Amino acid sequence: PYYPFSGQKDWEVGSWLLHSGLSMGKIDSFLLLDMTLPLLFYLAKELHGRVEMLPSGLCWMSQVVPTAHPMKSPIVLYWRDPLDCILGLLNHPAFHDRLDFMPRRVYSTVQQLCCVYSE
Repeated sequence: PYYPFSGQKDWEVGSWLLHSGLSMGKIDSFLLLDMTLPLLFYLAKELHGRVEMLPSGLCWMSQVVPTAHPMKSPIVLYWRDPLDCILGLLNHPAFHDRLDFMPRRVYSTVQQLCCVYSE
């Protein structure tokens, strides 16, 4: 789940460095310190390269809704393409072994007398 990083520690150090506000030179100086951190990146440029490999989020679309009456500010409708959302969920590495599409029967009691129907 931490791809393109090697694991949680790699991700945490990279995330901290990117959010720290340090310049690329300062990040390089930090990474060149003699520490026992087994990181997959040794330069800020390598760290930024790994971050660029991360999947991007879904795009929001917007449209101004026309109104019959004048408004102080326009009404804007924001949405995402539902098919892109489903594709994003199905292709997300964190869910690759957690999605189950097998139909199953669900009962409201242990005796299995009443089957539950829902979406």
